[in-house]
Amino acid sequence: MTRRLSAARLAALADQVSERDRQITEAVVALRLVSGRQLERLFFAEVASDASRARLTRRTLARLVRLGVLGRLERRIGGVRAGAAGYIYFDAPAAQRLVAYWQGEGSRRPRAAYEPGRAFVGHRLAISEWYVRLSEAERNHGLELLAFESEPAIPFIGEGRTRSVLRPDAFVRLGVGDAELHSFLEIDLGSEGRVALTRKARAYVTAWRTGAVREVFPRVVWITENERRVELLTEICAAMPPDSWKLFVVTTPERALDVLAADGLEAIS
Repeated sequence: MTRRLSAARLAALADQVSERDRQITEAVVALRLVSGRQLERLFFAEVASDASRARLTRRTLARLVRLGVLGRLERRIGGVRAGAAGYIYFDAPAAQRLVAYWQGEGSRRPRAAYEPGRAFVGHRLAISEWYVRLSEAERNHGLELLAFESEPAIPFIGEGRTRSVLRPDAFVRLGVGDAELHSFLEIDLGSEGRVALTRKARAYVTAWRTGAVREVFPRVVWITENERRVELLTEICAAMPPDSWKLFVVTTPERALDVLAADGLEAIS
């Protein structure tokens, strides 16, 4: 499939994809980078046999790559021994055009394809992992995943009345019983130092104070890998102005689902 896609070829391509193909395509466009294993957990969980599930996932993704809908990075998670599940998939221009077509947006200009660096890949996959985990929780535990937006742009007025943009790793809206819970996710992989983390926390405080989000401001949930980082992030959040400490919660991946689904994480007015 060539990169340039006429309207007629776009319509013909749309006719070649199944409903599950469409769901996969929309997920990869929304998340930008997703591993084969993550896509298997998202879209093929109903297949009982591990071998059958892996085989069906491999065939489906290979077909979407042949059609030019998905692209595949050269590197794999876990190296060659990881097999097809270790591939990392991205949204080829045709995928971006298809999603725009399905949404009635006409011919959206696609993002340029490139080979991202290791740190970027690791962070994007970590964001995708939380979409997968929340989707699994919805399927298995009755939690409703009402919205998941990867790296939304939140404009706000920063210091000196300058226009700034806050970019959480994700915005999550969950339905838990009668409650609707709003959270911004910050996924910390241990690569940022105290200065960068403090700057990010201050940006959240400023965005909250200047009304960047109408009505309610989502709680900021930092998910980090170990207790040492929990202590660091807790110190940083505790150093924010006293009226703003309630914006932040720091947790680890093992506890994060319970934290996100807790009634105490309702958005802040």
